Amino acid sequence: MPLIGTPLRYNQIETKLALLSQANEWQSITLARKLSAVRSLLRFLYEMGYLAEDLSNFWENPRFWRKIPTYLTPEEARQMIENYPTDRRHGWRNRLLLELLYGAGLRVSEACNLRLEDINHQEEMLLIYGKGGKVRWVPYGRGIRTALEAYLPHRAKQATQNTTALLLSQKGGALTRIQAFTIVREAARLAGIERPISPHALRHSYATHLLLAGMDIAYLQQLLGHASLTTTQHYLQLLPRDLAQAVLQYHPLAKEVRE
Repeated sequence: MPLIGTPLRYNQIETKLALLSQANEWQSITLARKLSAVRSLLRFLYEMGYLAEDLSNFWENPRFWRKIPTYLTPEEARQMIENYPTDRRHGWRNRLLLELLYGAGLRVSEACNLRLEDINHQEEMLLIYGKGGKVRWVPYGRGIRTALEAYLPHRAKQATQNTTALLLSQKGGALTRIQAFTIVREAARLAGIERPISPHALRHSYATHLLLAGMDIAYLQQLLGHASLTTTQHYLQLLPRDLAQAVLQYHPLAKEVRE
C-alpha cells in the first residue's frame, strides 16, 4: 500500500503552523489544539501502516499564555450588588442577575437560561445546564434568596402563561446576553468602577474569592462546571500576590506593631 504524504506536504503544514504562531498570542491555544489534532492523525496513519515513520512528534508544542481574567475585589463586588438601585424599573431583576453571576458563579448564558423549575427553594440549590449539556447543582445563599423573594412578585405580574425563564426582558421573554452585559456595565459604573467589567468578571471574582477563602479546587471545578481541572487551575495564577496580602492583613505575627 503506497505511503501517503510527501516531505513537501509536511513542510507546508509546518509553514502554516509557523504562520499561525506569529499571530496574536491569544490564538496560540487554538494553535495547540490544531496541532494536537494533526498529531493524532499522523499517529493513526503510522499505526495503520500508511506512514513509514511516526511523525506525530515532528513539531514542538507552541508556547502559549493565558490572559489573567479580570476580577473584582470583594468590596467592589459588594458595592456593585448592594448599591444597585432596586427602586428603579427592573431593579430587583437586575439585582438578581448580579447575585447569580457573583453569588453562584454562573456563566451569563446560564443565568439568562435559568428557569423557575430549576430553583429548589427548600434546599437553596440551582439546577444549571452548562456547556456541552452538562448538568450541575449550585448552592445559593442569602443574597440570591433575598433577591428572589423580592423579584418573583414583580415577575409574576409581567410573565405570560408560556414563559418559564426566571429573568424576563421588557417584552416578557428571557433576558438576553446583550441585555445582561448592559446591566453589568451599568452596575459597575454606578459603583464607581472605571475599568471595563463584564458578566464573566463576576464569575471570575466568585472563583477567585472562594479560592482565597480556602476552597478545595476540585470543589470549585464542580461549582463552575469545568469539564477539566486544568481550566480551573488557571485561577491559581492569581493567588500568590493576594495570598501575600492576606497573610500580612490577617496573620497576627505578620502585622506591624503600632503604638
